[in-house]
Amino acid sequence: MGSLLALGMFACSGPKGYVIQGDVTGFPDSTEIYLTHANADRFVDTIWVVGGHFQLTGTLTEEPMQLYLVAIVEQQMKVMPLFMGNERVSIQGDLSEFPARMKVTGSKYQEQWTEYAQQTLSYQEQYDSLQTLYGTLSKTEQNREELKKIRDRFAWLDQKIDSAQDAYMFTHPNTYPSLIHLQFKMSGYSKDTVKMLLDQMSEELQTSSYAKPIWTYIESQSISIGDPFLDFEAEDQQGNRVRLSDFVGKDGKYLLLNFTATGCYYCRLAAQEMREMVDTYSDSLCIVSLSMDRRPETRQTMLEEEGIFWPSLWSDQERDRKAISIPYQVRGFPNFFVINPQGVIEKKWSGYRAGIFEEQIGRLKNKPGK
Repeated sequence: MGSLLALGMFACSGPKGYVIQGDVTGFPDSTEIYLTHANADRFVDTIWVVGGHFQLTGTLTEEPMQLYLVAIVEQQMKVMPLFMGNERVSIQGDLSEFPARMKVTGSKYQEQWTEYAQQTLSYQEQYDSLQTLYGTLSKTEQNREELKKIRDRFAWLDQKIDSAQDAYMFTHPNTYPSLIHLQFKMSGYSKDTVKMLLDQMSEELQTSSYAKPIWTYIESQSISIGDPFLDFEAEDQQGNRVRLSDFVGKDGKYLLLNFTATGCYYCRLAAQEMREMVDTYSDSLCIVSLSMDRRPETRQTMLEEEGIFWPSLWSDQERDRKAISIPYQVRGFPNFFVINPQGVIEKKWSGYRAGIFEEQIGRLKNKPGK
């Protein structure tokens, strides 16, 4: 009896994990569902929908953790952000509601994230609808004016989303979504303002991994638009040690520096468009990517699957990657910097959507007849 009791106590005190239970409609059987870290280079788990149900189980090494739940429907990826710990989470809803309007219960962390996402839901749905329309219209050259109108609308929506998220951060400072938003936006505020916002947060938030880059930002010198680029050394696809300065100003061209990671869905979309840009911008722009992947085999997967043939740099030392990304204020992927031939940063932006390159650097396109 004593042995059985001890065994039972040991089992109850075993590793605590998460369960994500999906009860959904409209998802065809064998729809692939997978879970990935939001800012990492690997998938967490994969499962298939069977009879309107799926279940993912495992253990998160950090709580809470930013995750993406991705559904592959009709060869298209639909991405749902999750923010959770080792909890039992229930996801319910129809395919037509995926991802933004699905009902997610069981996680105290996700409750905060849902409240945060509600601030921008209507704008985000407009954004997604325009994204689909843009992808259709961009296949023909005759729609140039209509595409410009959509890009203008994208810019307006960006401002609205940004303002709503800022407002949430200032009115709900002691939440994880506000901490993550502050990490993403900190370079847009003075260090005094960033410190003031961080001081309003609990010790749990201030000592979490999400706060570490913010403390580093407060204590370090950062580079921004108008500053000279920060040089660094890394390894290219052939294993050669090269420096960013080897490419800056080469042949009098601008340089597009791209921070990327294999597990980032939008990094892959950006890479697909960047393949075409190599020819479209050949007389005025060169592209250099810096992979933030932790493992060489993960980085190689991205190179092969997305056909990356322009210079793609990488370091196997995490301290070296952080020494580069923190001064450049990189907090998510993809992240882009435009460096002019004189070595000065002219533009920077985070994220990818259809039309963003035309909007940001379209003026650098090859000139007809040149």
